[in-house]
Amino acid sequence: MRSRVIVVTGTPGTGKTSLCRRIVSRNKGWVHLDVGQFAVEVNAVIGYDDSLETSIVDTDILKRALLKHVSKRVEEGLHILIDGHYAAEVSPVKHVDYCLVLRCRPDVLWRRLTNLKRYSEDKARMNVESEITDYCYLMAKLHLKRKRIVQLDTTGISVGKTYTRFMECYREGFRCKGDVVDWVNFLLENPGKMSFLFR
Repeated sequence: MRSRVIVVTGTPGTGKTSLCRRIVSRNKGWVHLDVGQFAVEVNAVIGYDDSLETSIVDTDILKRALLKHVSKRVEEGLHILIDGHYAAEVSPVKHVDYCLVLRCRPDVLWRRLTNLKRYSEDKARMNVESEITDYCYLMAKLHLKRKRIVQLDTTGISVGKTYTRFMECYREGFRCKGDVVDWVNFLLENPGKMSFLFR
């Protein structure tokens, strides 16, 4: 079987890295490429945005480095998981086979992020707003137009269960039925779940 390159994207806190680590630990010939960490390694980080509490990345440097790195890994016959909330925007499209977008219900994601010490309420709120507006999914659709893109909702689901669903999807060539996500309607129907946005 030839190499497969799969972009695993989604808002921070949806479980991307945990899933990628589970896949790599249980399947020989798979490698996990964390885009944020890789950006540091190739000197693509050029500053820090205090207002957004995030690193500023030169995407041109990052894209060139990713193309070179992924091309080499593909030649080695490895399966590559490119993990990051902006992975769909910088991954070498010619090598990408599939894209998995992990999702999480906004109120649950809020609790996950605010329980992390490195997330202020403002940063957590910004990320939850990105989840509500489908940012990562829309970026995947924009940048990976002809690739198969599947969404999986990780709300209340263990890493093990998400892994099982991923492997089933992978074996079907990503022809599997993903989850339909509409957080705007969910919040309109459950206004009590929106209280965190107005704190």
